Amino acid sequence: MIAVCITTYNHEAFIAQAIESVLVQQCDEPIRVYIGDDSSVDDTQTICEHYAARDKRIVYIRQEKNIGLVANTIDLYRRIMADKCDYIAMLDGDDYWCDVHKLQIETDYLRTHPEVGFVHTNGSTMSGSNKWIFGQREGVYGIDSPGFANCTVIFRSKLLTEPLLQELEVQHFLWLDYPLYGVFYQQTKWAYLPQKTAVWRDHESVSQPKSAETIMKLREERCRMWRWLDTLFPGKVGYSEEEARQYLYEQRLNLIYQFDDLTMFDSALINAYHPANWKQKLKKIALKYKIFYSISRKFTQKFA
Repeated sequence: MIAVCITTYNHEAFIAQAIESVLVQQCDEPIRVYIGDDSSVDDTQTICEHYAARDKRIVYIRQEKNIGLVANTIDLYRRIMADKCDYIAMLDGDDYWCDVHKLQIETDYLRTHPEVGFVHTNGSTMSGSNKWIFGQREGVYGIDSPGFANCTVIFRSKLLTEPLLQELEVQHFLWLDYPLYGVFYQQTKWAYLPQKTAVWRDHESVSQPKSAETIMKLREERCRMWRWLDTLFPGKVGYSEEEARQYLYEQRLNLIYQFDDLTMFDSALINAYHPANWKQKLKKIALKYKIFYSISRKFTQKFA
């Protein structure tokens, strides 16, 4: 049995497409669709209940109050574990699958590769009316790893354990896929399949905020998750305090440039990029983020 795990909150514009993309899947493995509605205040509930009434494969759970993305997902995981499903395929309520054979492709691979614990595929990103391929997202879970697009992932449910879920609850992370897949990455083999099976929407959300301050908080959260993974797997995830510190300096500078917000300067940043060497460091950062030398002009007034 494949459990399709859909978390949703105020996705009235997208949730029908997400559900439809699951129901049209052509797969020889039985499917059960778990939809966790985190107490949406728009028409998400009405849409989900409509589909649940039409298709007995859908299990719709509405939280009585908003509990957040992580807690909502963990609640679905516990229900799935109790129902003893073999695989878990992830799909956020604002994304959708674009290949009716997605689940068949992935489960075929897992059946023939018992040593592999989770699989992800190629896909595309949608921003407004524009789409572009995001390609292969592989590599060690480090500080600036892009990770895997959640909507392309399927994994064996046996990778989930109650102690792991309890530990994730205690950490109160802002999102779940990065730390969870970081754990899986250390515990099992994984595979990338080149088929484009899903579309991830790039719009304002928990993981894609649009303000400089909120983006910076998420960068700090990424470091906290990276540090947590290092405590679980010492020396295996490449964490270092110095690299984390430099990463946050660079991210802050990049956001100052992007949002033209000099109020984001703080004493630690100024001390790290003092006038004696700031031009050289900014040049390096500008090249890294492909914003060239115009960034230096942005800071001239600060360091004059």
